[in-house]
Amino acid sequence: MTRPTPHIDLAATMSPLLVLSPHYDDAVFSCGRLVAAVPGSTVVTVYTGLPKNSDMQTDWDRRCGFSSAREAMQCRADENRKALAALHAQGVELDFLDSQYAQAALHGADLLADTLMITIARMQPATAVFPLGLFHEDHIQLSNAVFTICPHFPGIRWFAYEDIPYNKTAQRVRGRIDELADRGVVTAALSLNGTGGDKSRAVEAYQSQFRGLGHDDAGPILRHPERYWRIQCEMEFL
Repeated sequence: MTRPTPHIDLAATMSPLLVLSPHYDDAVFSCGRLVAAVPGSTVVTVYTGLPKNSDMQTDWDRRCGFSSAREAMQCRADENRKALAALHAQGVELDFLDSQYAQAALHGADLLADTLMITIARMQPATAVFPLGLFHEDHIQLSNAVFTICPHFPGIRWFAYEDIPYNKTAQRVRGRIDELADRGVVTAALSLNGTGGDKSRAVEAYQSQFRGLGHDDAGPILRHPERYWRIQCEMEFL
């Protein structure tokens, strides 16, 4: 079920903050203002691995201007380092394969959940933020994995962020919230206070992604408001 929307200042109470990001750009696109408001935050990016055939070229990489997976991942990693530096955040990579590079069997849910549990236990954040899981296969897989493990960490405050740019369709967000409610997950929409002044510079670092999305600059991404949902993880996500 969904509860009424409170308006609170999350940044004042979130440190140490851990943000889980499917791909290199997702945390900054969706949570850049929040990360900027909590200096020293850690962004864990999940799908950062290089496929065995690093010369392969996917349609998305081609759209972004890359001739191979190797070139794409090296450039994206460099873009991510620049973006996180602008936000005074540190990055961790888990080296799972992006779904465009791997069959589902090669990046299974159990291995992902186990890896996330080990990573979170080692970092011991006070607050963890993860994608709500809209549209993209990798986003949904990561989101679902977090819902399976969050009951094991009752001392952590859990929040889901609306995946930008996939949250541009209100029906898509509502559909995911309704799905979670059907599974017994309690959510509460939140409004985040804070300026997050360095988000623009951080988003601008991801030039390759603008090409793929058909954008000339960071404007279309920055026009999406950041939106969050408080998650109560008292029960297993089945």
